[in-house]
Amino acid sequence: MQKEIVRGPLISSEDLPEKIRRHKILIVDDDPSIRSILSLILKENDAYKVLMAENGRQALDILKNNPVDAILSDIQMPEMNGLELLKEVKSHDPTLPVIMITGFPTIDVAIDSMKKGASDFITKPFKFDQVELILSRILHERELLLENVELKKALAQTKKIEVLNQKLSEKIKELTIMYSISESMSGPFNSVDQVLEKALEIISNSLNCKCVSVLFMDRRTRKLYMRAAKGLSSEVMRDAKISIGEGITGKVFELGRPLLVKDVGELDENLKGGWFYKTRSLISVPLFIQKEPFGVINVSGKIGDIPFTKDDVGILEMVARKISLNIENVILYNSVYDNLLNTLRALVKTLEAKDSYTQQHSERVTYYAVQTAIALGCSEEEVETLRFAGYLHDIGKVGVKDTVLLKEGRLNESEFQEIMQHPIIGEEIVKHLELLPEERAIIRSHHERWDGTGYPDGLKGDETPFLARILAVCDAYDAMTSSRPYRNALSHEAAMKELTLYKWRQFDGDVVDAFSSIIDNAKKRIEKMATFL
Repeated sequence: MQKEIVRGPLISSEDLPEKIRRHKILIVDDDPSIRSILSLILKENDAYKVLMAENGRQALDILKNNPVDAILSDIQMPEMNGLELLKEVKSHDPTLPVIMITGFPTIDVAIDSMKKGASDFITKPFKFDQVELILSRILHERELLLENVELKKALAQTKKIEVLNQKLSEKIKELTIMYSISESMSGPFNSVDQVLEKALEIISNSLNCKCVSVLFMDRRTRKLYMRAAKGLSSEVMRDAKISIGEGITGKVFELGRPLLVKDVGELDENLKGGWFYKTRSLISVPLFIQKEPFGVINVSGKIGDIPFTKDDVGILEMVARKISLNIENVILYNSVYDNLLNTLRALVKTLEAKDSYTQQHSERVTYYAVQTAIALGCSEEEVETLRFAGYLHDIGKVGVKDTVLLKEGRLNESEFQEIMQHPIIGEEIVKHLELLPEERAIIRSHHERWDGTGYPDGLKGDETPFLARILAVCDAYDAMTSSRPYRNALSHEAAMKELTLYKWRQFDGDVVDAFSSIIDNAKKRIEKMATFL
């Protein structure tokens, strides 16, 4: 006899219970377009009824006669801002969740809001999945809180104490697991592998299972391949290739629905194909990006040889949504970052094509700077910042006239004044590209001097950012050892003598010492390299 196979079909509005259909959400924002967008997002789901207010004062008037289940509030508003509204709401009903809306999220704002009782943040521009996920979690948490209040009242009935305590424990455990998952999968993540590594850890711990696997579809072959796993051998991971519609995994991908199997032994033979672990019970859940399936999560082997439950399916579906959102964010970020980097590299190549002196100058200087930073014990983050900014440090020269930039003789005073503008121009070029402040500071300040006679700001001593002081030494060395139309290149020995002579006058002496320790090996390596980025 075939035992129960529980699937998770999509839920229509007709299937929703009356209590869920009546969730009232109050949107508070002085921008009518924002109110309209959020209202449209929520009204796509019949579970919500939307009320709207233009500011905190108007919101409080609405709340007097219209109890709501959650509030979505902007922070910056006239008459009464979002934080003031939050304070008033929490003083009257601590259980009412308030989700803050902001276009410029900062740690300070987040801390201040959380101290005042905010439940979560939504950042502009909005994503439907983000709003839906946060709101459903917040409403679920509030229901648990209200249930706990009712449970505490019922504890007075001594005959039900044991049962109610058990229910309360289960609710607290569920809430704890969901909160832990939400926090752990919030990111940010730098790669898809980081997302999957964290997800495998969370799933195995939350569901107490022996085996977790994530498969991605190769659109060229139309097969699912193992991307990450825990509890499976490397041979199984390598050999796993499943066609769409084949076995449990292929069917779940094809139908786009989760599947709970309480006893694999009772399954038809054609469904058993493609499973990788001998187990009694299993769960398989599809992964989506923009409503398109791209993979499957499989879980099997619950510790204690007991079946998985519908609650386990809910937890796995929540993790699946988090995985999908984070992978989408990683792909989007990498695409934007690559486009930005390619654009900036094209600008540098344009500059190098105009001036033969600059050809590979930025690459050499960057390599010297990175090696010097490592010798000085800089962090990995500082090294990467220096690597990125070093390559772009002369990008401002694209704004210098060719008659000045390509002049074959020495520059006169007015021409030198124009050249001195290139760090400012360079900072302006990158300012609107959302680079880190440290990267912009390196580009602006790499011609400052220790004695304060540099440009463009005349910074003195350690007023100049440390990473810019590293770049200044490396830039000066490469300039001295490169030929110009009006002078020949200095030898390595002569250039090092100049750096030593101007320690603590033009250059940070500690940086000069660190540079001296790496330059011999760096020069040998640099001769073999065509590019360093």
